[in-house]
Amino acid sequence: MLGRLHPTDAQTYWMSSVIPNDQFLLFCFESSAAADGVLGQLVDAARGIDELNLRIEESRLGYPRTVRTPAGVEGVVHHGCPGGWDACLSAVAALFADQVDASRKPWRIHLFESVSDAPRCAGPALVVVLQFSHALGDGRVASALARRLLGDREQRPISIPPHRRLGPVEILTRARRAREFEQLLRDDTAAGRVPPQAPGRPRTRVNTAPRGTTSVRTVVRNRTDLARGPITVTVGALTAVSLALSRYLALHGDAVPAELGAEVTLAKSGDRHAHNHFRNSGVDLFPDVDDIRVRARRIAESLDARRVRAEHPAMEAQARATEMVPAVLLRWGIRQFDATAVPESVTGNTVVSSVARGPADLTLGGGPVRFTAGFPALSPVMSLTHGVHGIGDVVTFGVTSSESAVPDPDAYASLLDEAVDDVARAL
Repeated sequence: MLGRLHPTDAQTYWMSSVIPNDQFLLFCFESSAAADGVLGQLVDAARGIDELNLRIEESRLGYPRTVRTPAGVEGVVHHGCPGGWDACLSAVAALFADQVDASRKPWRIHLFESVSDAPRCAGPALVVVLQFSHALGDGRVASALARRLLGDREQRPISIPPHRRLGPVEILTRARRAREFEQLLRDDTAAGRVPPQAPGRPRTRVNTAPRGTTSVRTVVRNRTDLARGPITVTVGALTAVSLALSRYLALHGDAVPAELGAEVTLAKSGDRHAHNHFRNSGVDLFPDVDDIRVRARRIAESLDARRVRAEHPAMEAQARATEMVPAVLLRWGIRQFDATAVPESVTGNTVVSSVARGPADLTLGGGPVRFTAGFPALSPVMSLTHGVHGIGDVVTFGVTSSESAVPDPDAYASLLDEAVDDVARAL
């Protein structure tokens, strides 16, 4: 990863000063080991991972670069014993207020020992929270880094070619191709060969600026509660979120818009050119469809439609064309971003990000991993987000919310747990 940041990763890095976007990856191990006993092991592992031995250095006019800086014990924070699981989650939520400074070190490891009452654990738990700057990569890159850091010797680094400067001929070629494919997209959309762009959604009570206390909650379930037959974990999770969010709005006396939707992160197809290789799309949640099986099928169709449009060659051509934007212009545009502006509509009423983190074969402190979770960041009009992360046969919803939108996070977590029960019965 040494060298000039790809424009996509640079944009993510610069946007973090406007909208905090650190990733928090939680791994829960059933172990009574003290944090001090695994600290050295984690630091040694970090020293062997190139991506964790660098920092980001600004350039006066060009894109930032990554430069070497050795991993050390200063990157590990020992929080001691927070008490029970609820207290541990409160401590994790407090971490959101202290984002990493990627110009010094783009990651941090947090350790919580002797946690009682953790899900899926008969005894005390050792909880590891990995905090990564989003400039290091998207959810797939972060998950691969986490597995390597936690001892998976089979996990290979995700290959990403170094970003290179473009010559005048290639710049003109990319600009022309982007125009040609944009016209092709319009023609294909008009002819019905490609689904139209997803419509905006009316804002709800959770589409407000995050203020007050930030909370995180977890709902830990078996994979088979969400995925059966043609229904994938992502579709099952979206169906559960559809039920839970609809019921939460109704609980507070709010109307449930028929256009209720989720902003879903979709991995881009094709070769990876940046550490962040995804796009966000609005997926319909169909709250007015009572039959859960039918609702799940409709959600799957909506998700497939978003993927079809996202994989049109025009999207890749547009992405490649944006790589030509000079750094000074991209950074100027970010500085003009008004985080206080309230849009008339939103891409989705909540966020759902789904990533599989591999087999449940990780151990730490002599204990096995029981589950993993992630907590997508909040943003100016998004005060409720969902991370859906699986390891082995266990899938966990990591719910992040703000007091301004969800003053009763336990109530929402209960509704989500009940919704998963309903999905499991229907499937």
